[in-house]
Amino acid sequence: MNLGRVWVQCLKELVEFRRDPLTVALAFGLPVAMLLIFGFAIRLQIKNIPVAIQDFDRSAFSRDFISRVDASQELIAIPEPLDRSPAAILDAGAVRAAIVIPPGTQRAISEGRPAAIQSIVDGTDVVNALTIKQILTATSAFVSAGYAPPPAAPIAPPFDAPNVALHERIWFNPGGNEALFIVPGVYGVILAMYPTLLAAIAMVRDKERGTIVQAYASRLRASELIAGKCLALECIGLVEALAIMLIGWAVWGVHFAGDPVPFLLATPLLVCCQVLLGLFIGSRMTTVTSAIQAAGSVNSLVSFLLSGFLYPVTTMPLVFQWISYAVPARHYINISRDAFVRGSGWSGTSSEVLSLAAIASILAVCAWLPMRRMQLARGA
Repeated sequence: MNLGRVWVQCLKELVEFRRDPLTVALAFGLPVAMLLIFGFAIRLQIKNIPVAIQDFDRSAFSRDFISRVDASQELIAIPEPLDRSPAAILDAGAVRAAIVIPPGTQRAISEGRPAAIQSIVDGTDVVNALTIKQILTATSAFVSAGYAPPPAAPIAPPFDAPNVALHERIWFNPGGNEALFIVPGVYGVILAMYPTLLAAIAMVRDKERGTIVQAYASRLRASELIAGKCLALECIGLVEALAIMLIGWAVWGVHFAGDPVPFLLATPLLVCCQVLLGLFIGSRMTTVTSAIQAAGSVNSLVSFLLSGFLYPVTTMPLVFQWISYAVPARHYINISRDAFVRGSGWSGTSSEVLSLAAIASILAVCAWLPMRRMQLARGA
């Protein structure tokens, strides 16, 4: 491989990139917008969900129950007229649950008799429905304990059992800052989408303009063509990565929690993987539109759904868990979240870095083979 020809090809790609404002906007404008939208819009904890409450009891217990629900950050208690049915309230679509406190609830609790509070939860959103159910169950148990009769004298156990008190502590992210989970994951999604898109467009444009035929007619080898394009797009991808990470630090305060070396090695590896994937897609496509559709839709879906960005990979069916090992974004997101949240360094991410290197090697061969066949066919 002639490094001089590789460098010339790299400079040619950088000049073409600089002269195309739309490509520059695609490389830097859209990733920044995506980072800001995802960083501010995605929230994993439910908040301010309206629930309707019909209080037929009009007692101290019902008032405490309503105030307890309203004091939570997750739910908002909305009083409802007593003449409407819970089904009609839910059908209106303004609330996500309807709670009915029947008359005599406090009296039944104070006398030690069972008391039933009806809650009907909208199950169209399964995640929120389960969360609402858990919150209402915990709230009713907590408030009922203050109005229940005093318990009888406990019966001594047949053996001496020590009292166990569970003291919980959240490690690595004790404040529950969602940005520490979302933003490092967005880094992986952005670097998995846009370098692939740029590489596919760059390859197809050479085919549409006929400049790739000049490369075939010259002494430029397929490996040198791939290496030159990959080097140029690697530089663009690393500048893109630096830009979004500076924004993540300035806006959300996301900074390194431990040894940054695995992350600094994984970032160019991920960009290389995605650039090679884009070059492979571009070598198979004939128009820019088809390249954008292939690189944009397929790669973005894979990066979102099989990378563990929002949902753990372990919750997926086993077949998709196996497929996800071939997704570079999965390994990079694990490395990114370790670097910015956990900080374990090589002990927790060495296998992920090696996986990215292995995927990059395979994609390099996959990108080189079509170009080599096309060059041989032209030469024949």
